[in-house]
Order: sequence, then structure tokens, then C-alpha cells
Amino acid sequence: MYKSLIYKEWIKTRSTITLLAAVFLAAGIYSFMKTGEEIRLTGMISFWDTLIQKGINFFTYYKYMPLSLGILTAITQYIPEIQQKRLKLTLHLPMPETRIIITMLLYGLAVTIIFSVITIAVLLSGLSVSFPREIIRLTFWFILPWFLASPAGYLLAAWIIIEPKPHIRILCAVPSAAAMSFFFFNAKAGAMQPFIIYLAIFTIILILFPLYSITRFKEGK
Repeated sequence: MYKSLIYKEWIKTRSTITLLAAVFLAAGIYSFMKTGEEIRLTGMISFWDTLIQKGINFFTYYKYMPLSLGILTAITQYIPEIQQKRLKLTLHLPMPETRIIITMLLYGLAVTIIFSVITIAVLLSGLSVSFPREIIRLTFWFILPWFLASPAGYLLAAWIIIEPKPHIRILCAVPSAAAMSFFFFNAKAGAMQPFIIYLAIFTIILILFPLYSITRFKEGK
């Protein structure tokens, strides 16, 4: 039953995942091409000095892409369930309701986390060809909050979409937007490093929000 449920989620989201994979790849290629062009124009040593003085910021094109991944995954997962009134039918599958919704949430989280891990690995591996370990480490801490926004945005979007009352959805959207702003502070490379653990804990706690919405949904509120 778990495999069938996961396959159902894959059928709903595969087009979105494929499209986003293409967009992520194109953004990565463009980022490396732009970096290579700047190195050729200014020279490697001058380019390194500029980066260290002004902060590491190789991949600005990725800033809001992980968040978009999380939100679009939630939309493709739950909007059809709500619009076509399939969610109630899904919750009547021969398995506990809580396990059903947790499986759906874990699927979406797996998509966002796997996407993020692969993207970060590819980007940092590409940088390792031309840059020292210190710059790669600073780049990692610089972009990590953006990629943490992917699962966080997914859970908040799922919370809002599943919420049965339209006016409550609007009220949920306001604090959600405010909370997501913490993942996008304009700070120098490394400045966000002590704050990462709090963002990670906050993201884990967010899984309770869509569970609360599904409880309200089951109660017919």
C-alpha cells in the first residue's frame, strides 16, 4: 500500500519535477559560464580577492529556486486532491489516516531534500575545480539557508493548501511569508552559519502544521 501511495504521488508530481530539474540544470550551467567569464576578464587572483572582500555569492540565480521547488511540489501534490475532492477518498485507504498523510508529506520532503543535496553537491564539485577549500566551505554556508527553504516552504504550502477554510488559508499565508524571510537574509558568507541549526529545527517543527490542517479537514471544519 505504501508503494502504491508513493507511486500515486509520483504520477502527480513527475512533470513538475522534470521541469524543475531542467531549470536547475540550466541555472547551474549559466552560473558556471558567468563565473568562468569573470575569471577570464579579471584574472583568478583578482577574482578571488574580490570574492573574499565582498563575500561569496556565486549562485544568486538559485536564491529562490529551492523555495519554488518546495511550493510547486506541494501545489502539484495537494491542489488536485482538494479541487477534485480526492483527499477524503485517499484518507479512506486501508491504512491509518495519519500514516497516509505522513507518507505523502515524507514523499514531498524527500523530493525537496534529494533535489537540494544533489544540487549543492554538483555546484560545490564544480567550484572545487578552480577554487580552494575555504571558498567552497564559505559558499556552502552561504547557499545552505536557500536550500533549507525548500522543505520549509513545502510544509508551509501544504499546511495552507490542506486547510479547509479559505479565510484561514489567508491568515496562514501571512505568517508563512514572514517566516520564510528568515531563510533569505542578505548577510555575508558565513554570517548565517550559527543560525543554520535554528532554521533546521524550525523546519522539522513545521511538519506539525499540515498534520493540524488534515485534522481539521477530517473533522469537517
